[in-house]
Amino acid sequence: MNKSIQNLATTIVVGFVIVAVTLGYWQVVRASDLTSDFRLNRYRLLEQEKRIARGRILDRSGGELAWTEMKDGVGTRVYSQPYLSHVTGFHSLMFGNTNVEQSFDAYLRGDVGVDPISALVSGALGQPPKGADVVLTIDSEIQRAAEEALGPAKGAVVAVEPRTGSVLAMVSHPYFDPNRLEKDWDKLKEDPGDPLLNRATQGLYVPGSTFKTITLAAALEEGVASPDEVFEFDMSTDNEGKPYHVEMVGGFPVVCANHGMTSPGKAVMTLSDVYAASCNVAFARLGLRLGPDRLAEYAKRFGFESTPPIEIPSEASHIASSPTFLQDRVAVASTAFGQGELLATPLQLALVAAAIANEGTVPTPHIVQEVRAARGLIFVSQPKPWKQAVSPETARIVKDMMVAGVRQGWASPASIEGVDVAGKTGTAEVRADETPHAWFIGFAPANDPKIAVAVIKENAGAGGTQAGPIAKKVMEAALR
Repeated sequence: MNKSIQNLATTIVVGFVIVAVTLGYWQVVRASDLTSDFRLNRYRLLEQEKRIARGRILDRSGGELAWTEMKDGVGTRVYSQPYLSHVTGFHSLMFGNTNVEQSFDAYLRGDVGVDPISALVSGALGQPPKGADVVLTIDSEIQRAAEEALGPAKGAVVAVEPRTGSVLAMVSHPYFDPNRLEKDWDKLKEDPGDPLLNRATQGLYVPGSTFKTITLAAALEEGVASPDEVFEFDMSTDNEGKPYHVEMVGGFPVVCANHGMTSPGKAVMTLSDVYAASCNVAFARLGLRLGPDRLAEYAKRFGFESTPPIEIPSEASHIASSPTFLQDRVAVASTAFGQGELLATPLQLALVAAAIANEGTVPTPHIVQEVRAARGLIFVSQPKPWKQAVSPETARIVKDMMVAGVRQGWASPASIEGVDVAGKTGTAEVRADETPHAWFIGFAPANDPKIAVAVIKENAGAGGTQAGPIAKKVMEAALR
């Protein structure tokens, strides 16, 4: 009888231990998983989310870009500058969070960085949880100038500080109004203009002649070209008397009609001249000298094939759709002057300009400057290099050629009186029945860069006349 009682007692104790361990596991170890699982706690989590006074999103000067208005214990998110929707993103109980609202959600809703005692007191008093403020690197004056300069056109503008990688402006058109997200959602999803796409970080475009900046830097760094090299072309004229030169590469004609003759039937030009004139033939030659491996390697050094480490969703830029594409001479030549299968985001090309401005170092792009809670700073961005593209000496030579391109080449529409501007245009061919995309990349002042910029205006034509003036206005706003 005593042994039976002992066995029963042991069984009960073991059972209690199993129950205690199981409860402890689910109530302590896995508690956050259970309480945050939307499928299990949908109603409670939605009610809890409504009561949170999310922190503000501010520009670099403290201007309010997003905040929460509380009414009858329920918070409504308000956005003061809808055209920044691709940066701030949106906070929606129906559709979730995007961009900064998503990346820094834990700070904004008060899960991270909030004094636990203050949170406990607020909860006891029935006050809504309050999140921390996120301060962006965006300069609202530069942002506004970029918005106005691009106007109603489809495209994007990205402006960064070359040394720090701080994003000063990021424009993507068309955009949407996050204040009307729930009302406009169906229309936004069906809009062929894709206003929900952030063209600045996720739009992939043929870079056109802006890519010649990478080809030029690679050729100089590898010693396959020198700054004082002279190029010679046999020139012909078309029916209108316009001079042009054709060079066959693997049976494919590479044509340049961007410069005139220096003597009857001839053109003799320096490396700086062919860059300023954006001569496809000269850059096809440089690409073939480099070869596929070195051309691809330098594109990667500038950031191609890597996703930029910025705090909002971004796409990697691409050299080709497959590793075998560049094994063809025509592919190497066309890639070297910015066509082929190249695809780049405006952010990536802004970083190319920033690298030349920053003595050959590509900065790490960032759009959040700091996070502030009631008890002080809880996060501060630390600028750091991302990639070393080329040497300072090569970057200096390329910079000088970019300055010459603005002074006397196709990039002259971006010139600013009294300021040395460095720039390169691009007129990127897309489909045969479409007008090319207009590009400009550059920085200013050339001797002490404060801003690097990339502009794309979709299907607008010549980069110099269409994108150059936009970049000029953005740089002028920054220099003011």
